[in-house]
Amino acid sequence: MSALKRVFSCLASCVLLLGCSEASNGTGSISKRIGEIVHTPGATEMDLRKLPTFGWAYFLASRPGASREEVCKLIGAGRNVCGRIVRIEKAPDDHVYLLFGLNGQLTHIELHALANGHFDMEFPAEGLPKADAVFRIRRSSTGSGPDTIFLEPK
Repeated sequence: MSALKRVFSCLASCVLLLGCSEASNGTGSISKRIGEIVHTPGATEMDLRKLPTFGWAYFLASRPGASREEVCKLIGAGRNVCGRIVRIEKAPDDHVYLLFGLNGQLTHIELHALANGHFDMEFPAEGLPKADAVFRIRRSSTGSGPDTIFLEPK
């Protein structure tokens, strides 16, 4: 069993008890708050540690457009509970899932719009620790359309 699966071993009961899943309601509240920060003119840093109001010690992001099955496999959720945790079949291609955990339990899952920032990093199998969740904001201009925003660990 991978480290990540052990980390999220109790996820089903946690999500079902806490009901903290915004993964069926479009872009989630944390993603929207990230967007407010990164779209502020002159902003150079996004401190994710300050945004959630729930407990968490680490987080992960899926790949863009990830399917329910991919996310459930990532967190070790069995087929019996997968649909109750990840409520949509597939994230839109311009979204990723954000997954937050604490003490081996999933505490929050939501969709994150890439327009609010691409996490430009490889996530460790056990998730990125909260202490390291401060990101430098890097903007890349294509000349046409809005800038692409990258979030790089500091």
